[in-house]
Amino acid sequence: MDKDYEIALIVPYVSQKIQTVETFLQNTRKAYKPSVLKAINLYCWSSSDSLGIILSFDFVTFLPRYFNPIKSFVAKAGAKIYELMAFGENERKEFKSKFILTSDLKFIGDFDISFALNNILRRTTTTMGRKHPRYNTSIKVTFKSQEQFSQEYTKDISKGGIFIATERPLPLNSMVELQLSLPNLSRDVKIIGEVVHNVSPEQSRGTGGNKAAGMGIQFIEFEGDGQKALEVYFKSLNKGS
Repeated sequence: MDKDYEIALIVPYVSQKIQTVETFLQNTRKAYKPSVLKAINLYCWSSSDSLGIILSFDFVTFLPRYFNPIKSFVAKAGAKIYELMAFGENERKEFKSKFILTSDLKFIGDFDISFALNNILRRTTTTMGRKHPRYNTSIKVTFKSQEQFSQEYTKDISKGGIFIATERPLPLNSMVELQLSLPNLSRDVKIIGEVVHNVSPEQSRGTGGNKAAGMGIQFIEFEGDGQKALEVYFKSLNKGS
């Protein structure tokens, strides 16, 4: 049996709740001695807006009342809570290996909470063009790489990048040729992009569906006047709204 009583929290849209998360983590660290709260570990994917938290309490000294402030935070932040000790051993290992521990942003052990959250926030708001407005609109996109050729529809796009929902996301750093079929445009917009974020179907299920399986692609180079055509399309969306 594990010596730690582990509680996993999944916080969606963390960029909108960063102060709530920091207050909770700071108060939690202050409330318990290191012998009781053995670790606070944070996990996040680049360009993802979901944060994974694992609180590791000492198994012997853990008390049911420790759940009260955690449940209060979960209700306030719209988070999901997983009591990992209630999982079977294999289920617990699968949850950690296929979801949280696969992240590329990790803060484990002794770290400054404010610094960690600011770093996560900075990465999630700059990767994949999130400094630009994002639009929820359905666009057919064809993408081609060395690994695969496919057609999908996206509902999440900005001037800097696009998220494609797919059950077969490409590996990080894959270069991709994109063709966007914009309404009222006779030709496709052709773009070279790079995969900067991916979510496997297993990881998506680990978030309870809060994060769709797929990949975030950052735009690198437009062919011809493709960037201008995309900006014109965005202006039409703004007028329509």
